[in-house]
Amino acid sequence: MVGARDPIAVPPELAQHRSWRPFVAASVEADYQAWYVAQILPVARWTGFLGLAIWIPLPPLWEAFGGEDTRLVQISNWAIVAPMIGIALALSYTRLRTWMAPVCMVSFVVQSLDLVWLFTTFYGATSGVVTLSVVFGAFLPLALRLPLRWTALGVAIITSVSVTLWTRSIRQGDASLAEAWPYLVFLASSVIVVISVAVVTEAALRRQFVAEVTIHQSQRMLQASQRLLRRYAPAAVADRIVSGAAELVDEPRRMRVTALSSDIAGFTALADQIDPESLSQVINEYMAAMSDVVEHEAGVVTEFAGDGLTAVFGAPEPVEPDQQVRQALAAAHAMHHRLGELNRTWFRLGIEHPLQVRIGINTGVLSVGTFGSDGRATYTAIGLQMNVAARIQAECPPGGILLSSSSWHLVNEAVECEPLGEVTVKGVHFPISVYAPTAPSTTPDVN
Repeated sequence: MVGARDPIAVPPELAQHRSWRPFVAASVEADYQAWYVAQILPVARWTGFLGLAIWIPLPPLWEAFGGEDTRLVQISNWAIVAPMIGIALALSYTRLRTWMAPVCMVSFVVQSLDLVWLFTTFYGATSGVVTLSVVFGAFLPLALRLPLRWTALGVAIITSVSVTLWTRSIRQGDASLAEAWPYLVFLASSVIVVISVAVVTEAALRRQFVAEVTIHQSQRMLQASQRLLRRYAPAAVADRIVSGAAELVDEPRRMRVTALSSDIAGFTALADQIDPESLSQVINEYMAAMSDVVEHEAGVVTEFAGDGLTAVFGAPEPVEPDQQVRQALAAAHAMHHRLGELNRTWFRLGIEHPLQVRIGINTGVLSVGTFGSDGRATYTAIGLQMNVAARIQAECPPGGILLSSSSWHLVNEAVECEPLGEVTVKGVHFPISVYAPTAPSTTPDVN
């Protein structure tokens, strides 16, 4: 149970949670009542079945042990008490279970008054009546943690009956005040104890409800924050932040990774042909689909730039370089295939010619981690090898894939490629050989 000193912020509408009084907001009070009924329901049902098991067989047992006036016992048990318990049990299996607390209290009062009637009828034992009725009709509801108002009402009824019986006995001369005062003191003490326990119990229940609601709201806020975090950070990065392993993605590290750079061919011309709303839809759907593809192959999308996308494989968790290239190639082929599916959807937006994407892949050592300021930062990879991937992508034909020589050497025995010559990259003093996988393009036509 969360106490008053717990650091979790209590919502304003639950401000009176430390009191046994109803909550300020009616909706919160209704939620509490539903929660409360769910708490007491199992105990109430168990008590009801136990009560039936005791009261129903009592008349024949009474007769078997030589009891007199069995007819009165049968009327008392079978016509009054058992039906009341049955009604309470029946209500617990319907939508009217919200009335469980008052019905249970009425049931206890009826059972207590029935005991009063039986004892006074057969024995006239006022002291026994007071003791038994108070214990049964007042303390038993505390075991069910009934609300204060219903417990107080039940205690008031039982106390009134008990005092009335004592007063009548004293007036009739059946008992003296000297005999009565110990039982009356016990009765008064019992009332004080029962009411006090009821106050404390209901206050504790309301604090427990507030604690559970507050924790639930905190969990919902945390889940919403995590979903929002995943919109602004790659899934692999967000997972490590949420799991408390932010140090793996925070400080930049020099790692040998495989970079993937992609770009939509002819996108500038497309932007002039369709309306801005359709263009936004195309970009959003494209970026979402490509991100899913990259993440499915264990890659991390590091940047969206217009219609371009960059990703790295082999970070934040290190992966063998040859495996990185295989993952990047699998993502590249899947990107082409997924773009073909999107083209069929975009045809309805007026895009008559299917879009095609260029993809360049390069492997090398980069500085990978979080870059930026305390107020705003991003997880990315920085270094010359990213420029190499971008330059290779620019030389790639639409709908194609190009590997740098460093990537090709890692998979040349497993992936059949065609050499396509060399490209020059600013900052690199020698030309870079490029290779194209010979697997046929999986981009279907929309026509």
